[in-house]
Amino acid sequence: MMKNSYPLIWCTFFVFLSILVYGQEDKKVTAKIESSMVENQIKLKAIVTNGTPIYKELNYLLISIKKDFGGNLSNNKQSGKFSINPNEVKTLSETNINLEKKDALKAFLFIKDEETQKLIAKDSLELNNDLFKKKVAKIEEEVFYELSGLTIDETKSKVGKDFYDLFYIQYSQLPDKSNSVVTISELPIRGTNGQINVEIDDKIVYSFLTNPSEDYLKEQLSATFKYIKDFNAKKNLIKNEFIY
Repeated sequence: MMKNSYPLIWCTFFVFLSILVYGQEDKKVTAKIESSMVENQIKLKAIVTNGTPIYKELNYLLISIKKDFGGNLSNNKQSGKFSINPNEVKTLSETNINLEKKDALKAFLFIKDEETQKLIAKDSLELNNDLFKKKVAKIEEEVFYELSGLTIDETKSKVGKDFYDLFYIQYSQLPDKSNSVVTISELPIRGTNGQINVEIDDKIVYSFLTNPSEDYLKEQLSATFKYIKDFNAKKNLIKNEFIY
């Protein structure tokens, strides 16, 4: 009778372990752009939630870009340092933007750790995004210069974090970085392995299965930089187009 109970015990153990590891995802800092429309004006509110049990010193950057029907661009940027207590929800800033029906808007909120300068949370909002695909002025390069080199860690396991640390050290030393945020995320799959995704512009440019071998991680690191280079090269072929 006891022999038949062993598979059930092990199954229960692995289910509990998976919940313990991947359930930590909720205990993190999250960023949110809330919007409300009143007549021809949109109000953007930057909100951060500290879902961890730790007091934090952070920085935020809120950028909004509007393109009117005539193709003209205007932008607004708000940034600053702030502190947040455990389990606190804080409004960082509010901004009002006049927006006609044929206007397009993109807004981005980034939260960085004050000490390490690593990006730990982000959110975005897009309205009438198709209008940005038309040729526009070169102002977007100036606006998004501050995004150069930003990375975000969304890994969950020790192997995932080991890879992110290897990536961050090498990527931060590059002289020329993309004006886009690079996200390293991790997804659970069957068994004990996970899947690491490398994302730019919210597009997965490379992915691989986790493996604790240091040589394996270094091989994946080399492949990651190759795919990032190829992705950025293709982006650079598209001139005078807003891409994020």
